[in-house]
Amino acid sequence: MGPAQCLGSNDSGEKIKGDYKYYYYFTAAQKIGVAVADLPTGPFKDSGKPLIDFKPAGINKGQEIDPAVFNDPKSGKSYLYWGNGYLAVAELNKDMVSIKQNTTKTLKIDGTFREGVYVIYRNGTYYFLWSEDDTRSENYRVRYGTSSSPVGEIHLPENNIVLEKDPSKGIYGTGHNSVLQIPGTDEWYIVYHRFNYPDGIHMGDAAGYNREVCMDKLSFGADGTIKKVIPTH
Repeated sequence: MGPAQCLGSNDSGEKIKGDYKYYYYFTAAQKIGVAVADLPTGPFKDSGKPLIDFKPAGINKGQEIDPAVFNDPKSGKSYLYWGNGYLAVAELNKDMVSIKQNTTKTLKIDGTFREGVYVIYRNGTYYFLWSEDDTRSENYRVRYGTSSSPVGEIHLPENNIVLEKDPSKGIYGTGHNSVLQIPGTDEWYIVYHRFNYPDGIHMGDAAGYNREVCMDKLSFGADGTIKKVIPTH
């Protein structure tokens, strides 16, 4: 696990400062909090106050949920991303439990953005992955865009679906991802959730709350585009 890496919507990270510290970013009551521990297994101590309990300037919709942390290997800075219905980013201070003043901004994507952003860096390009539709929908799926900066502008490839349902396999609701890189390699994996298999598709909205975690290989083309993932059982 590398410095300030993160996993999923309830985001965990670590930062080196003499010894390791582990940071757990979570959603509660549509606010984002953070807790700190000396070990990845805890115990985690809450900071005592929300890290994010506001809407960015100009935003009057959506929810303050789905935190994700990205440590920029180029600058060494750490960024917090969040949002449902909008995408926001702010630079984290070195303490990792507060945001740097006047760094909050919203990032423009398109109407496909719903929530669950996750950012990775590969070969000079920043990749932004996000979920489209709703977690209760069988069409919940992952798209991506690219940027030359961790704070945008985000460019959308023509074919930018990374992952979607496969009815022939009974796989539905594939979304809200994180990404793992095998250290020192160009080997990547996408971790995501889907409807409980095989009964989820028959549950209606309840399927969105009866989910299972899955992992598949994430591959890139020679031009840096993300190849569409074929979900497996």
